[in-house]
Amino acid sequence: MKQKRIPIVYIITKLELGGAQKVCLSLFNGLQKQGYASHLISGKEGALAHTVHNNKQAILLPSMQREISFFALWAECKNFIQLIRSLKKLKKQHPHLSAHTHSTKAGIIGRWAAWIAGIETRIHTIHGYGFHEHQSWFAWTPIYCIELITSFITTHFICVSAHDAKIGMRLFPRFSRKHSIIRAGVDAEKFYTPATRLTTPSTNQPFIFGTISCFKPQKNLFDLLKAFKVVYRTDSRARLEIIGDGAQRKQIEEWITTHSLSHTITLHGWQHAIAPITKNWHTFALSSLWEGLPCAVIEARLQHLPIISYQTGGIPEVVLNHKNGFIVDQGDWIMLAERMKEIMQSQTLYKKMQQFPDQLEDFKNEQMIAQHISLYKQLLS
Repeated sequence: MKQKRIPIVYIITKLELGGAQKVCLSLFNGLQKQGYASHLISGKEGALAHTVHNNKQAILLPSMQREISFFALWAECKNFIQLIRSLKKLKKQHPHLSAHTHSTKAGIIGRWAAWIAGIETRIHTIHGYGFHEHQSWFAWTPIYCIELITSFITTHFICVSAHDAKIGMRLFPRFSRKHSIIRAGVDAEKFYTPATRLTTPSTNQPFIFGTISCFKPQKNLFDLLKAFKVVYRTDSRARLEIIGDGAQRKQIEEWITTHSLSHTITLHGWQHAIAPITKNWHTFALSSLWEGLPCAVIEARLQHLPIISYQTGGIPEVVLNHKNGFIVDQGDWIMLAERMKEIMQSQTLYKKMQQFPDQLEDFKNEQMIAQHISLYKQLLS
């Protein structure tokens, strides 16, 4: 197949099971299927790395790590040099090559490497910012300053939520003139449940709350666990299932054991096939402290699951309070528990939220890919 003239290289640090990674891979594979010169540079690690291992247009660098390590400065420099070399090689093949970065670390090193390599179009998708209100001033300031400086060599920003776009317009010069909002796409066919197949949980069967999350401080899972404990003590039908894993797994397992909840909380670990598990859930719950707009929320609504979430990032753009779910102030895990009990104990409320007519066309992979191709053409022209 003759390749069309939109040469693009996607850069991301680690192909783990996260929203940014899924979006990046969907774009990489989607453009290839349509005959575009699509390339990918990533680290060799991650649960999704095997999906591109045999793809000739994918470059997996062993030195590319997600975690920033100042104690391994030489390794970081080596990775940066390898990235520049890879980009220069691709630019020789495609003189009009554009670079498109995803995630915070890849966004910074990728844009600078592309600038040094002479790539004129440097695009960055913001899946939430590396700086946020839960950081100390000492942590927030250097990250923001690096992002600020990098914004001057950024040709265009893509935001997955209006919330992130507003932050960008407030904190970065000229952001309003060089950004677009393109929603993170999901594989709608895997998750969509027709209204004719919807059922309401009966009062004599277990009621399953579910979430999908990395086990790290950002996701704030202990608030959800504390809220669930209150719900279970009130109604023993309650169950909690968590898809994910991470650095806090040991502490989470210890918490579950200490509070004698091992029989009612299930840790599935990371799963490649999520839909067969989530189709048995009744409500999706989220207690994250900072996010962009999680793909898991869109997937849950495609299955008509009511959502109960903290007011975080762009989530309120999809979860409309008292319509298709509940939005709770961050840190108020007691109210989170109250909302969980409320939706569990009222079938009328549950049906109302379950059957709410969401507008999710912009969140489909096909729409996302089409909007990206349109943007690439516009920037290259």
